[in-house]
Amino acid sequence: MNSDVASAQERLERVRFGTHALHRAVDVLWDELPEPRGLRELAVRGFANIVRQHLIAQWVLVQRELDVSATALVRPTYEALLRVIWTLRGADDSWIEGFFKPTDGAINSDAETRKGPDVLAMLAAIERHHPAEIYRPLLHLKEATWRAMHSYVHGGIRPVVQSFVAFPAHEAGSLLLNANGMLILATNAVRMAHGLQSPMLPDLQRQFADCLPPVESS
Repeated sequence: MNSDVASAQERLERVRFGTHALHRAVDVLWDELPEPRGLRELAVRGFANIVRQHLIAQWVLVQRELDVSATALVRPTYEALLRVIWTLRGADDSWIEGFFKPTDGAINSDAETRKGPDVLAMLAAIERHHPAEIYRPLLHLKEATWRAMHSYVHGGIRPVVQSFVAFPAHEAGSLLLNANGMLILATNAVRMAHGLQSPMLPDLQRQFADCLPPVESS
């Protein structure tokens, strides 16, 4: 095993262990959440639940070396996270009310899944309504992974090739790093939706810095 491969494997083991510990620390912050008091809180909470479940599933899949499935979850996790942050600040009240009152026609067709703006429109709204430290990581993640995410979700050449070879340790580590970054964003947003402050999150980001994407400088 050459030094680069050994270094990547060591990093992956460190990130895997740290991810498990991070999940346990963040669980406490989710356990504190009260019941949603309105439709906006309900929407944010529901989309955040999706993000959290997908991220936990990714960690489990990486442990089982089911890397194609773990990678295929990146895009639905990302899109659910955009919905979390967009519904927190950006979505109109009328959209949220309509989301929870779909018509029979929408339920019986694919219109329900198309309800709401697309990814670019949500990113534009997030840029207007949220600080740069929230918007920039979301934009960069899309720019860096969108083509690959599309291939994995729709059964393109990337997952076909990946199914025949071992998942490189550096890619598995990066997948978990990005997942953990999305978990921090979702946790912060869902607590904000419930009116809860999160002064402990910066401490967790410092404590688990090896398991999170690097913080961008302003």
